[in-house]
Amino acid sequence: MATTERRRAPRIRLDGRLEGQATVLAGFRVHSLSETGATLLMDIPMSVGASCDLSLNLSHVSVDIKGRVVRLESPDGAGAAYRIVVEFDRLHSLDRALLASFLERERRRSS
Repeated sequence: MATTERRRAPRIRLDGRLEGQATVLAGFRVHSLSETGATLLMDIPMSVGASCDLSLNLSHVSVDIKGRVVRLESPDGAGAAYRIVVEFDRLHSLDRALLASFLERERRRSS
């Protein structure tokens, strides 16, 4: 049985000759955090050198951070997560202040 083409513009097969990037919306847990970067635990890997947009929920507020993956560690065993080390590239001044305040509270809490 022949299928009817429903697209307004037919697709052209490129067989992988064209490349691009997709922003992946995936959940993660934060293993460690500083003013300049973080180690994330994720079920899927990210490429070293890839740019990423992170949204961190800090207590009662969320901050948006642009970063770059600088290291990827494979899971240690079954059920383990990838460790993804991200270096922060850009933080708006308000987000930087909120992150610094959160980290200060966490440092006081752990001492």
